[in-house]
Amino acid sequence: MAKELNLYQKLAKIRRAVEVLEKDKAGFNYRYVTDALILSKITGIMDSLHVSLIPSVVPGTMQITPYTYVKTKVNKRTGEAYDEQNAEVLTQAEMTYTWVNDDNPDERIAVPWIMIGQQEDASQSFGSGLTYTYRYFLLKFFGVSTVEDDPDNWRSRQKEAAEAEGKEAASKAIADVDTLVRQYLADHPDQKDEVAKFMARYIKGGDYRKIAEPVMAAKLLKDFKAAYADGDETKTNTDEKE
Repeated sequence: MAKELNLYQKLAKIRRAVEVLEKDKAGFNYRYVTDALILSKITGIMDSLHVSLIPSVVPGTMQITPYTYVKTKVNKRTGEAYDEQNAEVLTQAEMTYTWVNDDNPDERIAVPWIMIGQQEDASQSFGSGLTYTYRYFLLKFFGVSTVEDDPDNWRSRQKEAAEAEGKEAASKAIADVDTLVRQYLADHPDQKDEVAKFMARYIKGGDYRKIAEPVMAAKLLKDFKAAYADGDETKTNTDEKE
């Protein structure tokens, strides 16, 4: 007979199952899983593992507040701008989401949460608040990304930022190298071949201006300064013989 899972083990199993969902929608050069698919999978697995989720509003925390704001619009007929007054209702409350092990109802996990809704009347505001709160509770509790914060998109942007920063650092180092090379060859025109041999150690063909990797660019700058900044080309010649 299979060992019965406790509530923590069941929730962990749900999380692992959600992590391997196949991404079903494409956009913005990456693929992501839609909220609808995620939620259907989560609730389906909850049913199969006999896990229930009970939402409840904490008594005495409900606040219903009139909310007015001005929105500027443009008259399509005249092209003139005008201000439109809008009146809505903001509903907010503290909530508790309680996980229940249906196989052992005394085993429960209560998670504090919050609900916020905004619509034209109180009932719509309350209803939309509950709907969105339930959705995002499940997504965030199991660490599932939404369309806006999809991990592939986040990692892609993070990588692009790191690469851009690296290219900028490499470009600056190579610009400094270029300045030093020009200055040195202006004073030592007969050392052109030796400098070319030196550069060939760092990039095939010796064209140091093609180096885009920041670590290599920084090393070249450091080594070139050590070998040539003081005008002592014999140091490099000695290295070549070694």
